[in-house]
Amino acid sequence: MLINSLQAINFRKYHRLEVDDIPQKGVITVAGLNESGKTSIGEAICFVLFGRTFFLDDNNLHKIVCWGRDSAEVTLNFTSAQGDSYRLWRSINRQGEMRISLQQNSDKKLKDANKPIKDTEKVTLAISKLLSFDYDAFANSFYLAQRELTSPDPQSDTIKQMAGIGSYAEMSNDFDLASKTNKEKITGLLPQRDKAKVGLDAIKLDETWLPEMVDAETTLGTEQQSRESLIQQLDENNQSYRENKKSYGFSRTVRGIFGFLSALLIPVTVILCLWWAAQQFYPEALGNLIESFLGSENKEKFSQHFDTWILPSAILSLIALVISFLFNKQAKQNISILESEASSYSQTMDEGHRHVTTPIESLLPERVVQKMYEKVGGSDSTLQVIPPREHFNNLDQLVEDTPNFNADPEEVSAAIGRLTSSLKKQDGEIEDLNKGLIKDISVEKVRSDEAGAFRSTIKDLQRTIDKNQYSIDTQTIAVGMLQRAANDSVQLFNDNIAKTSANTLPKFTEGRYSKIRIADDFSVQVYSDEKSGYMDFDEISSGTQRQVMLALRMAMSEELAKNTGNDKQFIFLDEPFAFFDQTRTRSTLEALPDVSKVITQIWVVAQEFPADVKVNKAIVCPLDKTELRV
Repeated sequence: MLINSLQAINFRKYHRLEVDDIPQKGVITVAGLNESGKTSIGEAICFVLFGRTFFLDDNNLHKIVCWGRDSAEVTLNFTSAQGDSYRLWRSINRQGEMRISLQQNSDKKLKDANKPIKDTEKVTLAISKLLSFDYDAFANSFYLAQRELTSPDPQSDTIKQMAGIGSYAEMSNDFDLASKTNKEKITGLLPQRDKAKVGLDAIKLDETWLPEMVDAETTLGTEQQSRESLIQQLDENNQSYRENKKSYGFSRTVRGIFGFLSALLIPVTVILCLWWAAQQFYPEALGNLIESFLGSENKEKFSQHFDTWILPSAILSLIALVISFLFNKQAKQNISILESEASSYSQTMDEGHRHVTTPIESLLPERVVQKMYEKVGGSDSTLQVIPPREHFNNLDQLVEDTPNFNADPEEVSAAIGRLTSSLKKQDGEIEDLNKGLIKDISVEKVRSDEAGAFRSTIKDLQRTIDKNQYSIDTQTIAVGMLQRAANDSVQLFNDNIAKTSANTLPKFTEGRYSKIRIADDFSVQVYSDEKSGYMDFDEISSGTQRQVMLALRMAMSEELAKNTGNDKQFIFLDEPFAFFDQTRTRSTLEALPDVSKVITQIWVVAQEFPADVKVNKAIVCPLDKTELRV
């Protein structure tokens, strides 16, 4: 941007300040003794653009108002980088309240001038877009306040913006900040995770112990139910075996009687039926047969008596055969049913004997058994009472004889009584074991739940730690990529600075030094034509250092202007020759108009300037006056 005119009212020492017809190109000098108001011109430009000055912070900004006046205002007409002309107005009162307006010279208002500063965000945003740089960049490049020229700070945001790596640096800083935040989160989470791990380790949970106890508890429950079922079945068998044995004997007798009758009646019934059929269908043949055996005289007598009762006899014989067959069949069915029940009795007794004589510890996990042993007094003890072998000496024979009802009911009853007694006793023992096991399971479940809570906490914390670590890794990669891209931009920036300063430095130093070389860390070396080599910055005189720094500043300001889209830009140099002798001042002033095609409007403030140096506009600030119009 380029300044066209500047007006101020009640600003610093000036009740009224008017600087008009400012040339777009060339050197504008501002001369005057101390306290004549030279620096106030630069402060007015800084205030109207950014609402602050280099010398006053926000708490003391009201001090720019003239003594005895209520408010101050500054108006700046300028040409933007886009070539449009604008009028910017800003005011401040004794209470520090600001108002601002921005108006394009086509009278298209962008903001009302009477709005308080809290309602001026759109104006501030519009100015930022028009300038393409902020206060810090302005103060470190286009505005040299009364200070000594120094080498550039590589960490300066302005330097990064000049080098075209402002966005890279901003993103890199954001990634570094995010990475730092992630690391702080991890640092805060690690003690929590480690504490949870200590808690988990203190529990010393065996993951297989609870399942083993649950399996054992299920086994004991199943065994208890089996014994209770066997006791009931044995009681029922004890009652029914004796009666079934009687029924079995009776059924076998019935089957024998009616089996014999059936065997007897079958041939009789067949003969009678065949005889009757032959009598009905083959009488002559039957008669001849009888006559051949009995003779003709006895035939008639036989036929008279036999023919009359042959049919009834055949019918009665058939009925008797059917009845015998039915009774025989029923008896066989009863025998089969009774034998099946007797077989079931036998199996129940055998199963009861197996349960009674099988140690319960053989059905349980070894560690559970060991735990139970400890409770009952050591591994030499047994978990249940096993009856002596002589209690069931005849049980194998009874099991073998019972299916055929060959076993004596009294012996069966006695054996069942012994089995039932043993099963009931063992059932109580198993119940006691199960109660203890259920208590242990309850305790272990509490421990398992505690361990599960610790594991869940550890898992969640680790997931969060891993997520933050992944972010750190990603951010590190991103910073590396940005750094590589920034290095290329920095190298290009340094090359451009060297080229620009190669045109500027010889003019500032009367040809003694021709080039500036800047390293990646922004350290400066100067090429001496006299010595035909580069010299470190601290090897040259202080006066030359300031000339070199001024040349470097001009070159860097040009780079910033290019990078922010300002192909024509002003620069305000306040007391740049404070430590220059007259020769250096003259040579520098003469060189300034030609040092850059971008930095075309150059404001220079000094107490006095050589009279023979030509400038494009000369402003002289009076010491004893409060108005200045030029």
